[in-house]
Amino acid sequence: MMSRKMKNISFIGGVVFLFLLLWGAGSLADAPDGFSGFGQSTDISLDDNELVFSYYHNDDAALYTVPVSGGEAELLAKPDEGKSFLNPTFSPDGETIVFVEQWVEETEEDERQYSQLRMLDKSSQTVETLMNTSDYITEAAFAPDGESLYFLKASVYQNYSPIASERPHDFDIFRMDLESGETEQITDKQAYSMSSLEVTPDGKQLMYVTNDGQDQLVLHSLDDGTEETIVPEGDFASKAPIISSPTISPDGTYVVFSDVAATDENNTFVYEAFRMDLDTKQAEQLTSFYEYVSDPVFLHEQEKLIVTVDKNFAGADPDYSYWQISADGEERNRVTIEMPEENES
Repeated sequence: MMSRKMKNISFIGGVVFLFLLLWGAGSLADAPDGFSGFGQSTDISLDDNELVFSYYHNDDAALYTVPVSGGEAELLAKPDEGKSFLNPTFSPDGETIVFVEQWVEETEEDERQYSQLRMLDKSSQTVETLMNTSDYITEAAFAPDGESLYFLKASVYQNYSPIASERPHDFDIFRMDLESGETEQITDKQAYSMSSLEVTPDGKQLMYVTNDGQDQLVLHSLDDGTEETIVPEGDFASKAPIISSPTISPDGTYVVFSDVAATDENNTFVYEAFRMDLDTKQAEQLTSFYEYVSDPVFLHEQEKLIVTVDKNFAGADPDYSYWQISADGEERNRVTIEMPEENES
C-alpha cells in the first residue's frame, strides 16, 4: 500500500476531496527523499512463523524477514540503486514471495514511475520477473491453492485534478497462471482507484477497495463476475468511511480495516483499526493507539493480527513500527526488530 504520505490532513469539505488527499497516505505514495526506516506493508507466512517487510535505506527498500514475535531481521533481496521492493506477499506454501519493484526514470521533460511484478524463491535466493509492462502494477495476492496470482494494474499514471499529485489510475484486476505464465483480465472497469486486493479464504471471491462518491468495499465473485458493494456502518470521525487496507479474517466472517477514529488538536485525522462483521456491516473500533494505524494482517492459526503504526503521521517522514494485537483489540505488543548493521543510519 508507497511509503511517503500526504500529511496534516484536515477537514476541507467533501468526501471525494478528502479521498484524493488521503489516498496519498496509502501504499502507492513515494518514499521521502533520503528516507531510511521500515516500510508500511507486511505479510505473514501461513505457518505464522515469519513476517516479511520492506526496509528503506536512503530511499531504496529491500526485503527482510523476521520472526513474527520479533528478533533479528534477515535480508532476503536487495534492489539495484534507485529501486525499491514493496508490497511483499507470501505464497501459501511459504516458499516464494511476490512483490512489486518500483522506480522512477527521469527525462528532459518529466519523470515517470515504473513498476514490475517479481517473485523471490526463498530456497535458491533467486528473483525472477513475472511481468514487466509499460502499465503500472501496484500489488498482488495469491489464490489459496498457490497456482494463481491476482494483481492490480493501472493503465495510466497521471493527475486528473490540480489538487492531486500524479498517481496510477484506470485500474483493473488480472490473473496470472503461475505454471504457464498466461494472464487474463478479470475486470473491465478502468477504475479511477482500486486498492487492497485480497482473495477470500475460500478462493471464491476477490475483495478490494474503490471509490464511487465514497469509499466502499467490493466482493467480486470469481464464479460469475457479480459484485457486492459494502459501505461499513460505524462511528467514523470523517462521517463517511475512508477505508484503508482492509483484510478478511481466516474464517471469512469479518474484515479489519483502517479508518478515521478522531482528529487531534491540529485537525489531523487519527486512524485506528476497525472490525466489521460481514453480515451486519457494522464496524467497531478495535485499537486505541491514537496514531496512524494501517495495514492489518491476520495470523492464520491464532486470533491475532499485525498492524503498522506511524508515530509521525503529521511529520515530514513516517516512523513506522509493527505491533501484534489480539483480534478483540484487548492486547498489544510491539514487534521489536533488530536490523543488520548495514542498515543503521
